[in-house]
Amino acid sequence: MRFRNVEVWGTVISIQSPEDSFSVANFESACDAAQNFYESINQIFSTYTDKSEVSRLRRQEIAISEASPELKLVWNRCLELRDLTQRAFDPWAVPGGFDPSGFVKGWAAQESLRFFAEIGIEHIQINAGGDVVVRGGVDTTQPWVIGVQHPDIKEGIAKTYELFDGAIASSGTYERGAHIIDPRVGVPAVGARAATVVGPDAGVADALATALVVDGRDAVNWMGNEAFRNYSFWAVDKSEDGAWSYQKQ
Repeated sequence: MRFRNVEVWGTVISIQSPEDSFSVANFESACDAAQNFYESINQIFSTYTDKSEVSRLRRQEIAISEASPELKLVWNRCLELRDLTQRAFDPWAVPGGFDPSGFVKGWAAQESLRFFAEIGIEHIQINAGGDVVVRGGVDTTQPWVIGVQHPDIKEGIAKTYELFDGAIASSGTYERGAHIIDPRVGVPAVGARAATVVGPDAGVADALATALVVDGRDAVNWMGNEAFRNYSFWAVDKSEDGAWSYQKQ
């Protein structure tokens, strides 16, 4: 495997691809383009940088109508997902105003696949701090294998997925405690301890994993939406050891 780690967004983005399908120069070139993209996204969306575009939006120094195309796109996608999840995912219901962090990391990982596709790298995995996108399998016969962290065992794996193409996003309270807030009531989420969503788009999966932690089993009220037909859900109950899954038929 060839590897590149990129430190950005307060996390590490790991890029890997099998060695035998492209040159080192092509891989490094695509990684450079992806890294530049990640850094530009950070400049737009970081809530920890006063000069970022989203920080200026949160301070009402600019209106969304004046924002960059990237910020407008993310704003509109978040609006859609807020409605589809019945506000279990709501980037506006946070202190300081609009914070799309629960969507942007997965979305940016998904978008960065194009830098590899453009130069013919067909087998790729990008892990953006737990939001994972894959293409092409390790090869045409071997899928990528992605493990989901156990909510109670730091180095343990609770579940594994095998994917040739797609995205996986996980969320939970096992690393950072009760940091996920139920946006409808403003208190820590009590729906699930851990949640994983698998589907074609990492940005959507990222948002849905957060929403699933908020709603837990009550997410059945929105999981069956036709918009989520190609997504599967897995969660660990908040106060019990039970785990469950759902996929629209």
